[in-house]
Amino acid sequence: MKIVYVSYLHPSIAPGGAQQVAYEMFQASLKRGHDAYFIAALEANHDQIYGKPGAPIVPVQGEERQYFYFPQYYDFLHLSVGDWRSIQFFRELIERIKPDVIHFHHYHRVGVESIRAARIAAPDAVICFTFHEMMAICMADGQMVKRGSRDLCRSASPVSCNKCFPDLRPEFVTLRAARLKAALGECDVFVFPSEFIAERYVEWGLPQEKCVVIPNGQTNLGATFDRSQHSRQVNRFGFFGQFIDNKGVDVIFDALLLLGREQRLPAQGIVVEINGGNKHYASGPYMDRINQQVEELRKSQFGRITVRENGAYGRDQLAERMASIDWVIVPSTWWEIFGLVVSEAWMFGRPVIASAIAGLKERVIPQKNGFTFLPRDGRSLAALMLNLVGNEQQWIATNRSIEQPWSDDEMLDAHLTLWKEFSPAVYDRRQVDAVAV
Repeated sequence: MKIVYVSYLHPSIAPGGAQQVAYEMFQASLKRGHDAYFIAALEANHDQIYGKPGAPIVPVQGEERQYFYFPQYYDFLHLSVGDWRSIQFFRELIERIKPDVIHFHHYHRVGVESIRAARIAAPDAVICFTFHEMMAICMADGQMVKRGSRDLCRSASPVSCNKCFPDLRPEFVTLRAARLKAALGECDVFVFPSEFIAERYVEWGLPQEKCVVIPNGQTNLGATFDRSQHSRQVNRFGFFGQFIDNKGVDVIFDALLLLGREQRLPAQGIVVEINGGNKHYASGPYMDRINQQVEELRKSQFGRITVRENGAYGRDQLAERMASIDWVIVPSTWWEIFGLVVSEAWMFGRPVIASAIAGLKERVIPQKNGFTFLPRDGRSLAALMLNLVGNEQQWIATNRSIEQPWSDDEMLDAHLTLWKEFSPAVYDRRQVDAVAV
């Protein structure tokens, strides 16, 4: 099968769940003998390093079947490239490849017009779109978190969106949604990694009969790892991910400060290792809060709290960093769609302590593969950490009941089966469209 994967960014340039999933599907496809290609849309400032003057699409240096896409113009609010020349280059590349399947993993920087261009270039191809966020629904970076108050938003509407964007009339929100739904209408099938995000998009207006839930998979990096090992004190907690606002590092520090102030620290102490980079993407107010928390922890000299900031890491360093901790904390403060870090923790036999929210709540089953606490609640996390520190019996019981997460091959198999259902041989797109009209 000839497959084109289209993603925002490339994992060799910037870490991120969407590009990692897309790239691992691409690699799994090649490994299985499929004729696969990968197109990554980059940011404008990447052009000078990875691009060529005036070229919207260039081959990735030293790699076959991989391309960088540099739209010459991009409008974030409309998720629109709005540049006919860039779209023409994209369309011509698809025409040359003649794929059986075009699998979009994003529209950011790719542009929703690229979906229509792909349909024109390959009218008989199956077009699949996997959603890793909610940018089509929410203009606030697709987070469904209210600007200013940072409260969780539970439903998008013209009036509620206007409160976050008072300079945009409610009618703009309505027209934007209609335009995006029309562009997405070119897709044959929509894939979601969790029930949560699938329900959000169906509520927004995507046809339920086109929506399928397939969990994200990934390459197993823990095949030779001793999943049964833990520290002697079972008191080492780790955070893995991007050091940005909605990932919740501040909730961990809140929990530590509460335990210290209330003198409830266990005798063996608590060690927290922060593994994550990209601080430059965090907001100024958020980093001010983090710095204040760190300063209070330093000055208070609670004695039995150790915090280590290890910085960013590559996937080749994951095993080493997982080996140094017992429990993985996933304290997300937004509607976490899936949480690849949960899969990574399970890959290495690490019980997960997660916010009970969205995709995390679906995946983490208390007392089985991890534990949950109230979202954004440092006190709830503190109580859970206190209960788990030194609890070797609970660690062993949870560790033994953790199932291996989906692999990249299992993820690919599920998609291959799905795409066959929508192939021209069994699915008359024109007839379905005519009925819909």
